[in-house]
Amino acid sequence: MSVGEQTDGDSANAERPKTGLNDPRALQILTTEHWSLLSTRTLGYQEMLGRATIFMAALSGTIVALALLAQATHFGPEILPLALALISVALLIGIATFVRSVAINSEDARWVTGMNLLRRAYLQIVPELAPFFVTGHEPEADRPSLSHGSRQRLVNLANSLTTTSSVVAVLNSVLIGALASDVSALLGASVTRAVVIGASVSIVSGLAHVWYAAHFRQGHVPAP
Repeated sequence: MSVGEQTDGDSANAERPKTGLNDPRALQILTTEHWSLLSTRTLGYQEMLGRATIFMAALSGTIVALALLAQATHFGPEILPLALALISVALLIGIATFVRSVAINSEDARWVTGMNLLRRAYLQIVPELAPFFVTGHEPEADRPSLSHGSRQRLVNLANSLTTTSSVVAVLNSVLIGALASDVSALLGASVTRAVVIGASVSIVSGLAHVWYAAHFRQGHVPAP
C-alpha cells in the first residue's frame, strides 16, 4: 500500500461519524441526564418532607385543640362531635400524605434504576473505572432494597417500619382508631367497648396500609 493510499484511508476513518457511546456527545448527554435524575430525586424528597411536615403540624394542632376543648367542657360528652370533625380533617391530610409518599418511593425507584443504567454506560465508555464505582451499575442492583420496588417480605419489615410512609401509616391508624372510638361513644358504647373497638380498628387500618403499599410496589416495579 502506498503512502498516498494509507493517508486517504486514515482521512476516511477520521471523517467517518462516530455513533453510540463512541460519539463525543454521548458523555455530555449521559451526564446531563444523570444530573436531571438527581434533581428529580431531590424534588421528590423535598415534597415528601413538606407533606409530612404539614401533616405533623395539622396533627399537633388537632391535639392541642382537643386538649383545650376538653378542659373547657370538663371532658363532657359535648366534645365528641367536635373531636369527630377535627380528627376527620387530620386523617384526611394523613391519608393523602401516605398515598403520595408511597408514590414518591415508587418514582424514586425508577430514578435509581435510571442512574444505574447511566453508570453502566459510563463503564462501557471507560471499563477501567469499574473498581472505583461503589454504587450499582446494573438495573437490578438495588432491587432487593424495600424502597426500590421490591416485594414486601418479612425480612424487610424492620426497614419498612423506619420509612416516612410507615410513620405516617402508624399515625393514620391511631387517628382511625380514635375516630372509631369517638363514633362508638357517640352511639352510646361504654368506655371499655369504645377502647376495644378503637384498638381493633387501628390494627386493621395498619394492615390495610401495609397491603396498599405492598400492592402499589408490586404494580410499579421499575422496568430494567
